[in-house]
Amino acid sequence: MNQYSLTGLLLVLGVVLHVEWTTAKPPNKMPDQLPSFLKVCHRNAPDLDTCVRESYEELRPRLIEGIPELYIPAMEPLVVPQVKMDQDSGAIYLHSVYRNVKVTGISKHTVNELRLEPSKLKFILSLTFPKLHMESDYSIKGKIMMMPLLGDGHCNVDLVNITMRTELIGQEYKKNGANFLKINTVKVKYELSDVHIHLDNLFNGDKALGDRMNEFLNENWKALAEEVRPLMTKALVDILRASVDKLFASFSYDDLLPK
Repeated sequence: MNQYSLTGLLLVLGVVLHVEWTTAKPPNKMPDQLPSFLKVCHRNAPDLDTCVRESYEELRPRLIEGIPELYIPAMEPLVVPQVKMDQDSGAIYLHSVYRNVKVTGISKHTVNELRLEPSKLKFILSLTFPKLHMESDYSIKGKIMMMPLLGDGHCNVDLVNITMRTELIGQEYKKNGANFLKINTVKVKYELSDVHIHLDNLFNGDKALGDRMNEFLNENWKALAEEVRPLMTKALVDILRASVDKLFASFSYDDLLPK
């Protein structure tokens, strides 16, 4: 995407916002204009926020199969061939790889806030995902809170009520005589209500040790999530910046939000 009951929480939220950066395939050539199905709003309109919300809602059915013209991949399910996650600070030291990742539930989100402030070049979006389910093959080695963690198998993760608020602030610049936007500031905050994770085949198939570790992860996910919050926030910011920059580099500001 990225928050986590350790590995799973990190992976799922990383994947959710990894969407446009990792899996979205752009058109064969740079588009000359915005797709015709996109409702364009005018930045000086008094009902700008209402128009933007309506435009977004019209796009929602297309999110399931993806919108390559806007660098958005299919979201239901979101499939990612491979994700690598490493953490080596604080109480968590892990090196992990996840393959054949599948995430469901992304399209079933609620828009809490969608607001544009053109005079400040500010864009604010808040989404809540009632439930995200992720499954993948995994390989992991390291320590959490001084406890060894070793495994290679299949994992399942459920995240409940994930709310993510993103604020983007841009700056205009000229390119080929047109006004474009470059995002200078990205702020991300996230919260979630519950996590359940299960890792198969921990400790070379030792069921007793594996059951205890899975129990530990599920009982202590809040503490683990706080431990990695700074790292996850930075990762989300980097991913969002890369995704949004790709869109804003393809279309001028006057195309995306004309006067």
